[in-house]
Amino acid sequence: MEIIKIKDLKPIEIKYDICAAVGNFDGVHLGHKKLIDVCKGQGMKSAILTFYPHPNTFIRELPNYEVLTPIDLKVKILEKENIDYLIIVEFSEEVAKVDKSLFIDFMKAMRIKRVVCGYDFTFGYKAMGTVESLESEFDVIVVKKYVLNDVRVSTTHIKDLLREGKLNIAKLFLGRNHIVIGKVLHGNNIGTNIGFPTANVFYGNALLPKNGVYFVKVSFDNKIYYGMANIGYNPTINYSEEKKLEVHIFDFYDDLYNKELMVEFVSRIRAEKKY
Repeated sequence: MEIIKIKDLKPIEIKYDICAAVGNFDGVHLGHKKLIDVCKGQGMKSAILTFYPHPNTFIRELPNYEVLTPIDLKVKILEKENIDYLIIVEFSEEVAKVDKSLFIDFMKAMRIKRVVCGYDFTFGYKAMGTVESLESEFDVIVVKKYVLNDVRVSTTHIKDLLREGKLNIAKLFLGRNHIVIGKVLHGNNIGTNIGFPTANVFYGNALLPKNGVYFVKVSFDNKIYYGMANIGYNPTINYSEEKKLEVHIFDFYDDLYNKELMVEFVSRIRAEKKY
């Protein structure tokens, strides 16, 4: 998969005609994978056109807008989808104000000939661009809403499930366990001093599940480990005003400082307690 980063909607030269699945793809859930599968079956080079940061960062003026899949994780997941191109459009205040016709011109300049999108996809200033806008310029395949157990699969619904601690139901819609990637920062070493070392993971604007204790699978340096994670504010010792993600890896005592961990939430064990 070739990654193409676009700034200020300035197109780059591509040698082949493209079928592009277009959207935010936050979560890369089962509904998104339906779009991707349709895109790959069109007999031409396939691409995913997505945005970073999330458009709501600017459209709703939410600088810390929580996402299921920050860009690094999104790339890791999409690398397994056998897509030819991942086109990442840098979203900004200026891009948010771009007229729908200018965005269509950009897509044409990128040799996009066919578009795969959801039935409710919108784009351009004040979401004035619609599926109908695309159909007047491209060969468009509209994918209907993806329903599982009579519930529409959506990023918003999955976020709500995770905030409620309903990991198993969220997994059904994601098609995988929820994952958070983050770099280990220095903590207060309290866990190490009592023989239970924990890694303080910086998670950025990634959405964390409901506060509590979780059984997790942890990946780094091409190895997989298992452990426990605590999400919360450390109510017993060293209370934190900011929510923290701390991970203890079973039978592992090496220094993890500055390493990037992929934390996969397998099951919720209990709520966070004050002792």
